[in-house]
Amino acid sequence: MSLETLATDAYQLTTLVAHADAGRLAHRVAMAFFFRRLPKARNYVVFCGLRSLLEHARSMSFDRAELEMLRTHPILGPALQARPAVLEALRTLDGFEGEIDALPEGTLSFAGPGTRTDGSPLQVGGLPVAIYTPLLQVRTDLVRAKLIETPWLARINHLSMVASKAARVADAAGDKPVLEFGQRRTHPAAAVDAAYAAYLAGCAGTSNLAAQFRHGIPASGTMDHFYVQAAEQAGRPIAESETEAFAAFARAFPGASTLLVDTYDTERGIRNGVRATAGKLSGVRLDSNVNPQSVARARALLDELGAPHAKIFCSDGLDEYRVRELRELGDGFGVGENITCSPDSAVGVGAVAKVVVNGYGKVTMKICRGSGKATLPGQLQVYRFGDHDLVALDSEAPPSGGKPLLQPVWRGRAAVAELPALEQSRAYVKAQLAALPTEVRALEPAKTPWPLVASDGLVAKIEALVKEAVG
Repeated sequence: MSLETLATDAYQLTTLVAHADAGRLAHRVAMAFFFRRLPKARNYVVFCGLRSLLEHARSMSFDRAELEMLRTHPILGPALQARPAVLEALRTLDGFEGEIDALPEGTLSFAGPGTRTDGSPLQVGGLPVAIYTPLLQVRTDLVRAKLIETPWLARINHLSMVASKAARVADAAGDKPVLEFGQRRTHPAAAVDAAYAAYLAGCAGTSNLAAQFRHGIPASGTMDHFYVQAAEQAGRPIAESETEAFAAFARAFPGASTLLVDTYDTERGIRNGVRATAGKLSGVRLDSNVNPQSVARARALLDELGAPHAKIFCSDGLDEYRVRELRELGDGFGVGENITCSPDSAVGVGAVAKVVVNGYGKVTMKICRGSGKATLPGQLQVYRFGDHDLVALDSEAPPSGGKPLLQPVWRGRAAVAELPALEQSRAYVKAQLAALPTEVRALEPAKTPWPLVASDGLVAKIEALVKEAVG
């Protein structure tokens, strides 16, 4: 029992029953996955999760026990038993079938107030309309459409959240490496995905060995306080036990002994580490009271003790702002929960999914007049230029000079091709960040965000649908 396909919201199946009663079970629909606004203090989002999403697409099915749970569910059960066609559709589900167009893994994505092609603000009925980079567009039967929305959004929101935060941290570190250290702050399965997203976005590696096994991400670590404390013995000075612990570790890992020196007292720990290794330690990790002054003191002490070659690796609850502050002093950084859990954007990137062409062939949009939750109608394409994005109906003629971002990734019952290797996606993210305007790449919110332009055809369609819905 994988639970992969069953991991969806209950309302997806209650509404599937109602769709069946309306004769829509065989309808084919088009859906869009997107976010309406940038997360707090962000100038871009790194789209991530496509690889995981396609893995889910390949494996979609229900086993006997899962179907039995649905059949005996107190609310769903009677409805399903009365509708054998719905139960049969669930029983015979065997992978995703349809079409998926997506941004390449690692594409920088944007959302916010839009403009028309003449540069004027995009307003319809006196209200502003937000424009966004479509992340994913899907065409499939209604049954599969109901079953993919929740698990695919979960993947996009989580992995894009981590990738976006990791990109900021890695960018703040400049040419200094950042290791993702956050697996103990989240579920073990989510931690592997987080390590993948963080590495894609610029981290040099992870502490997560499972991520190395699954994705080939370099996994490494230093030592923990447990190890140092485990060396203590009654009646023996702690300075001796700490020194012996450091010496034993250096013997076990010659040439790779980065010592955790703050278990008791950081300055004394540095002295004990240098003494234990005859000055041959690879480096030290600072994990308490880390600030520019304490890192500078550690550097001066290592130099004074004859270990100028020793690197200083900083952890201690760092985020992108503290990493930027320490960049010129430290030699590397370990960042845990502030990447993996991204507490300043902990609900993901706000990605949602909406139907854009229903099973009757009707182009549709959610309007929610006055709420700011309006969606864009129809199937779209986004064209990236050097200084803006143009979002257009996919039926419009491609503009000159723009690069279409949504690409076919799935047709019928299989992926179109293998996704690029993870290293290629890392390079893609790095190149995009390097091409951003300085203000958009910065950690602080940009006064002039990345411009988003709606095509004339898209504007006309929005105006027509709003007029139809609200007059």
